[in-house]
Amino acid sequence: MLTKVYYPTRIDTYAVLFFTGGYQGDIPSELYSDVLVRVASHGFVVIGIDYMPMVTATANVRDRSQRLGGDHTQKYMEELQWVTKNLEARIAQHLNRTGLVPDFSHLAIGCHSAGCDPLVKMTLQNHTFSKAALLLEPFSFNYATPVPFQMPAFILGTELSTQPHACVRPGQGYNHFYDMWKCPRMLIAVKDHGHCDIYNETWYKACQLTHFCKTNPDVDINKYHNFIQGISAAFLTTTLQGQDKLQYITNTTLLPVQLLEYKNDMNC
Repeated sequence: MLTKVYYPTRIDTYAVLFFTGGYQGDIPSELYSDVLVRVASHGFVVIGIDYMPMVTATANVRDRSQRLGGDHTQKYMEELQWVTKNLEARIAQHLNRTGLVPDFSHLAIGCHSAGCDPLVKMTLQNHTFSKAALLLEPFSFNYATPVPFQMPAFILGTELSTQPHACVRPGQGYNHFYDMWKCPRMLIAVKDHGHCDIYNETWYKACQLTHFCKTNPDVDINKYHNFIQGISAAFLTTTLQGQDKLQYITNTTLLPVQLLEYKNDMNC
């Protein structure tokens, strides 16, 4: 599986975010790189996994006509096991020096859209590998089992995602995930934004031109990406690093976006 990794260059030990894109990972993780790079800059190793095979060993070339067989969840778990064993050495090879350590004992799952489906299934099968869940506009046809464990979750939603042309079916998106998740949990739904706004600008514009999902032509993508990386970093710093930064989320008057909905059930 093609794996994109974003990390600081300063030698240190860093918590890890394991991220999958939409369509259960068929949306390449590099289409989220503008956000993922900014999250990594706060002191995280961010691993983006694509559910398509890497077809050459010498270049980042993917054959999008090929699809990996088998269960998404199992493939992602196998990839997580592989990077847990091999990523530190790969980073050292790339940096030409050792000492930058991805700390897999402090790992969170992260996802967008239906990419959350297999990751939630992973945690339902065995939640001990992850300490937190960053669910960015989650969507699932299959999520029908409430989580039986406690794992902090931050859930992001957008107003336009359930409007025509709907990319998220009402009742199967962010509020459904919030209802199915035990506390500690937190939800923010943003006004005037849509499902494609998290993508890099080129892909966002393609979504806008094709009307694949409903978009707002007045959106400032850079400002919105700064908002997403800021709340993501605040949540991950709190849950993975033990430094309470939730005030950057809970003080909603300082957020650079208007909110449609806000729920906070972190204290339990």
